[in-house]
Amino acid sequence: MIRTRTSRLTKTSQFITIIAFVFLQIFLSFPLTLCASSESPERMLPSAAFSKGWALDGKATTYTKDTLYTYINGEAELYMPYGFSKLVSALYKEQRDSDTALVADIFQMGSIIDAFGIYSYYRDPAIEKIKIGSDGFIDESQLMFYKDHYFVRLSASGENPERDVFVSCAEAIAKKIPGKSAPPEELALIKVPGLVPGTEKYTAQSVLGYAFFKKGLTADGALSGKPVKAFVILDKSAKDATTTFNKYFAYLKEKGGKPQLNKSTSGTVTLAGRDPLYKGVLVRRSGRYVFGITNLNTP
Repeated sequence: MIRTRTSRLTKTSQFITIIAFVFLQIFLSFPLTLCASSESPERMLPSAAFSKGWALDGKATTYTKDTLYTYINGEAELYMPYGFSKLVSALYKEQRDSDTALVADIFQMGSIIDAFGIYSYYRDPAIEKIKIGSDGFIDESQLMFYKDHYFVRLSASGENPERDVFVSCAEAIAKKIPGKSAPPEELALIKVPGLVPGTEKYTAQSVLGYAFFKKGLTADGALSGKPVKAFVILDKSAKDATTTFNKYFAYLKEKGGKPQLNKSTSGTVTLAGRDPLYKGVLVRRSGRYVFGITNLNTP
C-alpha cells in the first residue's frame, strides 16, 4: 500500500487532484449524450447560392454503412464505432473555372460525442481554428467542423477554392443543422488546468490501445515542462468502472509494472505503477469513471 500525506503532495498528485475535483463537480451519472436530431443530411446541403458563381455539379450521392467503403475505402471502418448511419456527398463547381471545385461531405453520426470523436481524429491544434458549428478548423484545401451529431468535411477538388467559398459553404450547412452549437457535455470532464487546448479526443473503442478501456476521452498536457496525457474512461456504471480498473491493475501486474493501490478514508482508490507503453501512471476510479495521467517519470 502507498502512504500519502498532504504535506508531501507532488505536482503530479496535485494535478490528479485537480482532475478529481473538476470531475466531481460535473454530473457524475449523466449518460452519454444521445443524438438530438433525426434530420436527414440531404436537406443540409446548401444551394448554389452559398457563393456567387458556384453551382451543384450533378446530383448528391448518399452512402450507408454498406456502401461507405466505396467512397472512402480503407477509412470507412474508422467511422463505424462512432455510430455512422449515412453520408451525403455533393460536388460544387466554380462556373468560370472548371478546374476549381469543392466537395461537401455531411456525415450523420450516432451522437454529439460521436461527431466530436470523428472531428477530433482529424483536428490538429496547429491548424487555424474557425468558429462554425461547435468547433471547426480551416486551411488552404479543407474545412471541417461538427455540430449536433453531424460531422462536415469540405475539401478542394482540383484547384483550391478561395477561403470565402469554404466559409460560406460551411456556414450555409451549419445553419441547416438543427440543435445548439454547444460541445458535448462529456468534454467538461477533461478540461482542467495544465492540458493543451485542442488536443482533446474522444475514442469510441480501445482508448490508449487497450481493449478494456472501451471508450473515453484523452488530452495532452504538461507537468514541470514534460509532456503527459490525461484520460477519462466512460463506463456505463460504477460496477463496469470497477471491472475496468481491476483489469488495468491486473494487466500492469502481469507486465511487471508493480502497481500499488491506496484507498482514502472517503473510499477513493488510487493506482500508481508503470505501464509498458506509457511509463508512469496514476489512475483513480469514481462512480462510472476511471481517470488518470500517463507518461509520468515518477508516479
